[in-house]
Amino acid sequence: MGMNILIVDDSKETRRGIIRTLLKDESFETFFEAGNGLQALRVLSDKRVDLILTDIIMPEMDGFKLVETVRKDERLHDIPIILLTVRSELEDRVKGLESGAWDFLVKPVHPVELNVRVATMLRLKGLQDKLKTRILQLERLSIVDELTGLYNKKYMIEFLRREENRSRRFGFMLSCIMMDVDHFKKINDTHGHLGGDRVLKELGMLLGEMIRRYDFAARYGGDEFTLVLPQQKDPQGALELAGRIRQAIEFHSFCPSATHRPIRVTVSMGLATVMPGDDTETEGILEQADKALYKAKADGRNRIISLGIND
Repeated sequence: MGMNILIVDDSKETRRGIIRTLLKDESFETFFEAGNGLQALRVLSDKRVDLILTDIIMPEMDGFKLVETVRKDERLHDIPIILLTVRSELEDRVKGLESGAWDFLVKPVHPVELNVRVATMLRLKGLQDKLKTRILQLERLSIVDELTGLYNKKYMIEFLRREENRSRRFGFMLSCIMMDVDHFKKINDTHGHLGGDRVLKELGMLLGEMIRRYDFAARYGGDEFTLVLPQQKDPQGALELAGRIRQAIEFHSFCPSATHRPIRVTVSMGLATVMPGDDTETEGILEQADKALYKAKADGRNRIISLGIND
């Protein structure tokens, strides 16, 4: 992706001169122009900008104010800014750098120096963007199950604890569903572990599509999944959702491999609900849901057993 540069100066001739200078030695995606800070902010609200070159003395909003405004905006504050001005006083340079500019150049700027400074800032911006992307990837990996794309067990427990506290504070019911695939070992034995993984991945996609936007789906481990359903009006609502999910899975055609015919899969589900006023901890609701799941499997599988937290 090419780099986009915003040039801010109240002189159109100066803006075009800077563009011509940069075009001699560098190839950039786009140049945007603005005659003052306010116009620059309008460009920034609508366009992706990788570097700002701005004058200081401009009508309506000067360069110092522009820098301060950009630095306060979470969406924009990482954009490098180079101040270009005829004012060479130390006080101006210090003020510009303290306000958040990355560099300061006095006009008229030698074309070679301008190109070198711009190239350096863009290189730093590229490295910064790669680092931010990597950090986001690592953060996502710490909470997401790589195979299914659902959340992992560790993050599910954190979420459940937060929802338990919120349910107590506001008097909501909270339901938890433990679910596992019936006879999953047979799927692995027949289609191999890669085939089993494909089934789990497809199951994760189904769960993500069926729950409400504020519900929570996680892979608990192996072929076991957990759903956390906050803000329940009554236990029947959670039971009905569990029923729809169980039925959707039963009638879905799973594809463990391209060379085998699609297969049908069933799941057993254990549901536990915390009522307002119940005194329980995270381990308690998980244990109760797991107890209900065990009973569903013992009673013949492909069914839902619902237990209250004190049953």
